[in-house]
Order: sequence, then C-alpha cells, then structure tokens
Amino acid sequence: MSSQSPKIVEATTHSFEILETLVEADRPMGVTELSNAVGLSKGVTYNHLGTLSELGYVRKENRKYCPSLRLLSPGEQTRSNHEAYRVARSHVDNLATTTGEVVTLLVEEDGLGICTYMAGTDIWSPDYVCGDAFPLHVSAPGKAILAALETDRIDEIVARHGLPSVTDHTISDRQSLETELRSIRDKGIAFSREEQFEGVVGIGISFGLDERAPAAAIGICGPRGQLSGRYLQEDITGQVISTAKSIQVELRK
Repeated sequence: MSSQSPKIVEATTHSFEILETLVEADRPMGVTELSNAVGLSKGVTYNHLGTLSELGYVRKENRKYCPSLRLLSPGEQTRSNHEAYRVARSHVDNLATTTGEVVTLLVEEDGLGICTYMAGTDIWSPDYVCGDAFPLHVSAPGKAILAALETDRIDEIVARHGLPSVTDHTISDRQSLETELRSIRDKGIAFSREEQFEGVVGIGISFGLDERAPAAAIGICGPRGQLSGRYLQEDITGQVISTAKSIQVELRK
C-alpha cells in the first residue's frame, strides 16, 4: 500500500458522508450547514461538492446543494444484476397482489439485511425503503436468514454487529436468539412480534442459501391488528411458504 492510500480512502469516505447527508436531508443544504453536519471545513466540503456535481450525483440550486436523480441509475443497475432480485421480483409482486399485504425481499450483505425490493398496498408501508440496511435479528425475514446460516457465521455476525435492541420486544441476548433460531428451523418459518417497530408484526422464510445465490428471504409485515390469528398463522403463512418454494425451484433451474 502506498503512502497516499490512507488519504485517498479518507477523501472517499468524506465524499460519501456528504452525499449520504444530502440524501437523508429533506431540503437542499448550503455549504456551511453541510460542513457543520459532516464535521469538515467549508473549503473541503466545497471541493467535494464540486467533484460530486461534476460526476452528476449532486445538483446546485440557488447556492444550495441536493442529490441528483442520477443516483437512481447505479442503484437500479446493481439491483437488476442481483440473481435473487431477478428471480424473486415477480413472485413478490404476485404475493403482494394475492394477499393485499406489504411483501419485502431481504438480502444479507456483510451480516446486515438489505431491503432489496418491496411491493404492496399504498395504505400502509414500513418505515424503511429499498436499500436500507438493518440488523438481521430484528425482523422475520432477517431471523429466517440467520436460522439457515452455520453457527460460525452467526457468531461472526453477532460479534460484528451485536444484538441491539430496537424496541422493548427485540431479542437482545445470544441465548434467547439461539432458542428463537432453533424454533424457526423446526417450524421452517419465522415470525417477528413488534421486534423492529412497535405495533408491527411479520412473517419470513429464507431461500437461495446455496452456491448460486446469497442468503435471502421474503416476508410480509403489517400492523398488529391487521396480521393476527388464523389469518396470519394459516392463510398468510401458507402463501409465503408456497412463494418461497417457487422462488427456490426457479433458482435451481
């Protein structure tokens, strides 16, 4: 590694911090405001904004900056090249249409769950969007993925990311998690009971755990009063299991 490598990495990190700050903001930001938010000088911030603008990922409006819609292109291309997404998308759409519920495709990357695709009703939606990452242990699809992994891999994920509590219902200790994962393996299905969001429950099942596809899962989530009883335990569960089997069959072709 050359002596310049740390500086190059640091510069890249700063550019992404600036870009992510702009993406998360709900309005254009000026250089001073943005520099305070990322902890860099105005001069350095201005230089990064100039580079990002030249690359087309940031736009300048009335002396303030905002993210460009060109950011959609690399994200869409990355997702379209992902085998799990290419195979599962139509099945996710069909499941959402059949059930009238919100259906998500979750893919594991670096020990986190990435919301890769979502389909469903306009009446209600979870508090995340495609591309968001969150700990695997907080959601039904995430727990389904964990249950299908080898113990060594689970240990690596927990050591790296921990078991942070998101709600009062989140499983936050290793022993309780292992008990939960054994139950998921026995039943072949995972449930989440307000572990990621208060008042929200879900169901998930994994697929694609072989050499041809990374760890992935599909799931349905919704308000506790909407997903409950026989409807959740039988109707929704049966349709989720059937959909996952169809995805797995197509992956093996």
